[in-house]
Amino acid sequence: MMSGQIKAVSRPEVNANTEAQLLSAMKAGGIPPVEDFKRLIERLAHHHILARVFLLDGTPHVFINSPMKYIIFKEQVASEFGIGSQDVCIVGSARLGFSPSPHKFGQAFSETSDVDVVLISEPLFLEGSQALFQELNAAGPPLTFSDKPHRQKPVEVSGPVWKSVKEAIRNFVFNNFNPGLLSYSHPLRMRIFNGISGTTGLFLALEPQVFVSKIRCRIFRTWKAAEDYYANSLRQAQATFRGEAAELVDDEEDDSERVVQQ
Repeated sequence: MMSGQIKAVSRPEVNANTEAQLLSAMKAGGIPPVEDFKRLIERLAHHHILARVFLLDGTPHVFINSPMKYIIFKEQVASEFGIGSQDVCIVGSARLGFSPSPHKFGQAFSETSDVDVVLISEPLFLEGSQALFQELNAAGPPLTFSDKPHRQKPVEVSGPVWKSVKEAIRNFVFNNFNPGLLSYSHPLRMRIFNGISGTTGLFLALEPQVFVSKIRCRIFRTWKAAEDYYANSLRQAQATFRGEAAELVDDEEDDSERVVQQ
């Protein structure tokens, strides 16, 4: 992932010493300080590499003092879904110790923060996407239109349904599935979140850095899809830092399931 040269964004204020510091931070990996990570996002063009090195690889903040326990956690999650432990990781603020999201960058991980779990599974992605589209197919008005244009009436769809349709389409295009978009009673949603919540007791028993209030899950078709998704989030953070308009990757309030009551 790190083969080739690291291309820096051309900016006058970036001098040779700053470049050296940024490249040193890249090579060190691990968990960078907030300001170093912000500078890397601002000044380096290869956000895919940043996503891989700092978000999808390495031991997360919540297990920084006990990396072996993170391996146990990954194995437990993997066994719940019939995948390899190498296809499980923790991302977001639980990975870095602060949020990398554009709209709350740098916000410290705390007792009220979520733990974002990524699963890589093409079968689960396809099963989940089909289930979601089946639900959405039954939502809203029927697909009937007059063949006479002057008789056609505007189609009205509720805000929540339209939002779910757009998110489902966008996620499918980018090869990821958000189980939080399924109805609360859907068997697959319950299976996924029960599988995640089944690991919560182990998670707490392993004594991570802070108490966990919520665990979320997103399923990607491939590692490349996950890398693309989080690289895009970092590009949006870059645009935000520069005062440019940027559409958020996701509405993080809608794709979670509370699995531990405080």
